[in-house]
Formats: sequence, C-alpha cells, structure tokens
Amino acid sequence: MKNILIISILSLVSITMFSQVAYVLPSPTDATQELTIYIDVSLSVDGSQNNALKAMLTDHPDDDVYIWTWNPASPVNGNGDWGDSSEDNKMEKIGPMLYSFTLLPSEFYGVDGSTLFANGISCLAKLKDGNAYADDGYNGEAKTEDLNIEIIPKLCDRKFCIFPEIRQGDDYVSITYDNTQESFDGLQNLGPDQYYVYLVGSTDEFFFVNYEVSPVDMVTSNPALQMTALDGDDTGKYRFTFIPNEIFTDLPEGEEILGLRFYILAPGFTFPPGPPPVED
Repeated sequence: MKNILIISILSLVSITMFSQVAYVLPSPTDATQELTIYIDVSLSVDGSQNNALKAMLTDHPDDDVYIWTWNPASPVNGNGDWGDSSEDNKMEKIGPMLYSFTLLPSEFYGVDGSTLFANGISCLAKLKDGNAYADDGYNGEAKTEDLNIEIIPKLCDRKFCIFPEIRQGDDYVSITYDNTQESFDGLQNLGPDQYYVYLVGSTDEFFFVNYEVSPVDMVTSNPALQMTALDGDDTGKYRFTFIPNEIFTDLPEGEEILGLRFYILAPGFTFPPGPPPVED
C-alpha cells in the first residue's frame, strides 16, 4: 500500500508539471548544476498579454523561438533587443509546440542558489523579432504571456552543505560534512569524535584581513572546533554549528565577518604536499 501511495503521488506531480505552460527539469533543482526550461506554447493563453505566438506557430511551425527572461536577474549576456533576440537565447524545438532551453543558473543569470530559489524564473517565449505577422491577420506580439516558474531546491547531497544559504555574521551557521564523499585516506572512516574544522573568517570579501579561531596545529586540541555526528545517523555525516561573529574572539569591536573559509582536520592527519582543499 505504501509503494502504491508513493507511485500515485509521483504520478500526480508529473501530471501537474507537464500540464503547465512552463516548468524546469530536474525538479527539485540543484542550483549548482544545469537545468532545462521547458515552454509548451500549445498550453499558453492565446491573446493574453498581446500573446499571438500560439496562433502564429500553428500556421508557421518551423519558425525559430527564443527565450526572453528577466528573473532571477537579467541574463549576464542579455536577451538582445526585443526586435532582434540574441542567438544565444534560441530554444530547441522538441515537440510540435514544445521548446527547451538549458542553462547553468550561476553563469547564465550570475546569481547564487538562494537568489534563484527566492525569485524563481520569469520568462516568455517569442519569435526573434517579437512582431506578429500583421499581413497574415495576426494582432499583438509574437510572444507568450509572462511565465513564472517556481524553483524547488534539491536537498543538498554534496560533500559540504551550508545552512542557511542566506546568512549574516550574527546568524547560526551549520556546516554539514558527508565523510562518505571524502577523498583523503587519512580522513576516511574515523571515529565520530575525530573530525574538526579549521576555520578562517574575514572582514572583507577578498580575504585581505583574516582571523583564525585556532592556528592549524592547534585545531584538533580545541573542542570548540569539533564536529558532532548527526543524531541517529549512521551514514558518516557530521555537523558543526556556530555564530561567525562570536566564534572569532579576536574580532575587533564593530567589525563583522563577511566571508568564511574552512577545511576538515583529524588528530594526526596532515595533507599531502600542497595547499589543503579550502571551502569558501
């Protein structure tokens, strides 16, 4: 019965997604990986907001279609002009009126994951020149109505997960570490009380002024930097929670931590020659 219920829920989600004019896959979405926007012009509202694209593509199915988007930010390379869309924004036709466009959010929009999830994606589909074929009797513009897509965040499955994504220096911050993804032999499969965080904070975004919680050779002697195994978790995940502005005890009055860098250490472990794998 449980399996039947799960299958029914997944089927309902699929039906809901594919009955929308615009949606993204994969969903839930990892903001650090590529996503694909799909626009089904056949489901758009003909005539809404000057939308004439659906009617026009019925008679001109081979016309190229372009994405025009403005949220979560304007594209880094722009949309082009309304009367001359950028060739970089040309969509791929994958069905009679179904078009797709694949992008990496951080490169295409120049935003981080928190901005993507907070704002979603606003876009429309249009012909390159954006104009309806008046000689053929069409009124309005060669576009769909404005489309808004909610982006559902994927639960973090990376080696390090930071929560919350939007944070300030006086917020609690949690670093969750998945030891099963660790590549250094000397850090794998240790005891649950053997993982520590070397932590550096900066009062500027370029790390010109840095503060250590403890020098690197003292980290595994400082219980304040010890990670704890997640309660009831036997998959090798550990967590470290702190308030940036408070853990750096030598922070000058009035200064605030604006950036953090860290890596994992264990008693008796040293990295091979070369710099350690610092996380920003």
